[in-house]
Amino acid sequence: MTNDRNLNRREFIECGAVSLASLTGLSMAGASRPTTVGPPAGLNQPDAALERRRHYLETLQQILPRTTASELTGRMNGGDKNWEAWLARTGELPPDFESMPASNLLPDPLVRLEGGQYTPITTLEQWAQQRQWIRSEMEHWVYGKMPPAPDNLRAVVEETRREGRVTLRDVRLEFGLEHRGALNVHLFIPEGKPPFPVFLTNQPRSSGWIHPAIRRGYLACTYDATDPRFGVTDDSDRFIDVYPDYDFACIARWAWAAMRAVDYLCTLPEVDSSKIGITGHSRNSKQALLAAAFDERIAAVVGSSGTTGECLPWRYCNLDFWGTGSIESITGGPHNTHWFHPRLRFFAGREDKLPVDQNHLLALVAPRGLMMYAAYSEHEGNCFGYEQAYRSALSVYRFLGREENVQLHLRPGEHDFIPNRVENYVDFLDSVFGRRHYPKSETWVNGYSFEGWLKTSGERIDPLQYPRRSLKDFVPRDPASWSLQKEQIRKEIVWALGEEPPGLPFAGVKTLPAREDVWWIHPPGDSPLAMLFGRPLKRPNTGTAVVPYGDGLRADLYYPSGSSGQRPAGPLPVVVWLHPYAYATGYSRWVDAAFDSLIGKGFAILAFDQLAFGTRGPDVRRFYEQYPRWSLMGKMVSDTRAAIDALSTLEIIDRSRIVLAGYALGGKLGLVTAALDERVKAVGAVCCVDPLQHTAPEDGTEGVLHYSQLHGLLPRLGFFAGEEARLPFDYDRVLALVAPRSALIVAPTLDRYAPVEAVRSEVEQARSVYELLGQAEALRLETPVDFNRFMEDRQRQMIDWIAQLA
Repeated sequence: MTNDRNLNRREFIECGAVSLASLTGLSMAGASRPTTVGPPAGLNQPDAALERRRHYLETLQQILPRTTASELTGRMNGGDKNWEAWLARTGELPPDFESMPASNLLPDPLVRLEGGQYTPITTLEQWAQQRQWIRSEMEHWVYGKMPPAPDNLRAVVEETRREGRVTLRDVRLEFGLEHRGALNVHLFIPEGKPPFPVFLTNQPRSSGWIHPAIRRGYLACTYDATDPRFGVTDDSDRFIDVYPDYDFACIARWAWAAMRAVDYLCTLPEVDSSKIGITGHSRNSKQALLAAAFDERIAAVVGSSGTTGECLPWRYCNLDFWGTGSIESITGGPHNTHWFHPRLRFFAGREDKLPVDQNHLLALVAPRGLMMYAAYSEHEGNCFGYEQAYRSALSVYRFLGREENVQLHLRPGEHDFIPNRVENYVDFLDSVFGRRHYPKSETWVNGYSFEGWLKTSGERIDPLQYPRRSLKDFVPRDPASWSLQKEQIRKEIVWALGEEPPGLPFAGVKTLPAREDVWWIHPPGDSPLAMLFGRPLKRPNTGTAVVPYGDGLRADLYYPSGSSGQRPAGPLPVVVWLHPYAYATGYSRWVDAAFDSLIGKGFAILAFDQLAFGTRGPDVRRFYEQYPRWSLMGKMVSDTRAAIDALSTLEIIDRSRIVLAGYALGGKLGLVTAALDERVKAVGAVCCVDPLQHTAPEDGTEGVLHYSQLHGLLPRLGFFAGEEARLPFDYDRVLALVAPRSALIVAPTLDRYAPVEAVRSEVEQARSVYELLGQAEALRLETPVDFNRFMEDRQRQMIDWIAQLA
């Protein structure tokens, strides 16, 4: 399977699936998509834009909760306590999103905007100009403006001493107006012949980070610019007062401090200034990457689980990925409100409008050393976003002829840090610095690419052989004609899902087995990922049981148990809970309130991880090698139907009251499963209907590329990029097959993946079938003013709807 292709317009031309313009995802057509209610008629253009921006700020403040801040972690700036105070003081407004290009795909660092046209970068001169543009945009929207390097830096050596065979030197750097700026740095100089390579970090000595590097011949340098909760004074906080004309946020101040440490290091005879490497963990990794991106004297950087605001793009960390590092949450506080510039919060839910993303920051490091190191199962990350960012950065390294200098290492585990991992970081630095060669790390967890699937499957589909479709072409004249049309639509959906190999049905059980009786399933303590995620989840008044299903799989069943802990006699209605794009944690996150509510209303809940997610994340790696003619969504539908098989045999479950509920990926999966399986009584789906025939990447959405090039759900759809009107698969038809059963569709007005009016059109076409069958009211569409997310208020809405059905 090929994994080394950057997902951009230029390279997909060869497979004939898409055009250069559509793959860029940044056409000016995307700028015309409305995002808010328009201004009053009669306003001229500047006044109209200003009115739109004011109106959007009002909408944003209604949607987002108020920010909170903790004085324990640092200041936002010289006086503002939170984002709302900054707004009041500055009077800043969001950008005019309606006039900005949109792209849910990662913007390509090797494509630049000139005169309203996007053109590939082909020369080093163009790349130098692009680098300047990227830095400017990053400072404006994400980090704030940094001061220039001071021209009066002086070093005051406060103490020199020996500890063992290492010389320690504590130095205070002074700079700025009247030398009021100060930064404490600490050198750890090993025995040996200088000059030494440098291991630079703001991890305090007590963290254990510097020990392996010193043993391997590095001069270690730590600097006191980090979160004070780590027990070290944050010297960068004073920069706010020393440089009042610069609005650099906390992460930027830490990174600027690292650059000042480099200023000093480059004056020392003990230092090989061509071999300075920087690293840090979590928030400290965010600043390390920024410092390396902005300071070319830093020869290599290792990002260690920095996730959002580091190697993980903002576009791939919002709530449909079930992460906690979305723009909304990371700028909302209480402990990290000050990390990024307040302007970044304007893009909460509108990540598609960001002119730059973290893959651009990675690109600025090229051609110097870059190692992206994180856990694929840590709750704040996701392997999909890392892999997409790596592909993007890799294309820049190839352009500059140094692809060996960028590495990807995705490990199992959580966000925690084990100091021995620094040995891997030093291996990488040794390789980049030419001290000793180690094999390149390129660990893929998902690893899917459309080109790889093409080679493996050998499929070729000519979209021009398919008829053009319209919204109304499937609407039947009468119930008799619908039965024929229904079967044709079913065949088209099954075709899109691929060729499912024949399998052996799972032999269900009538009674819930005790966990210890399911001898062929390892208990959670034997499953590192299940243990990591705390499976089964512990909730009050809730019992749990393992339910075997499908091809040797396991699901967790939750049921009301009351204070006695006894299993109810049943039969209980059941909700099959289908998770979103939670690559890291599967179904484990953000479900506590929903599960408690459903249990309180007398429902059982069946939850499990889909292939590629959570406990089954690494299992997807070779799926398309093993099943080249099937599809990932086809496998998910098969597994979900197998789970329904298992539920249908349990005496505790009322098989006539099986409801599917899902968000994002889970909603899509729920609709397709319900369309093919009439045992489903109802389906609730949030942020899931993609009007594929009426959206395309040039509109700023992902369109069919979401299914074919990105997540690998339905690869066959990739042949229809640019010919979406010929698609044999779309959600109006899927919804029509659900009729006349109950369906709740929630489509927020500000969902960046799907224009709400296009969703409404799809739903209304399906409603024609509901009306034909006398059940028009069974299809319900809700369009709240909100982003693509599934917060507790939206969860309550779905649960109340489910309870009414029961």
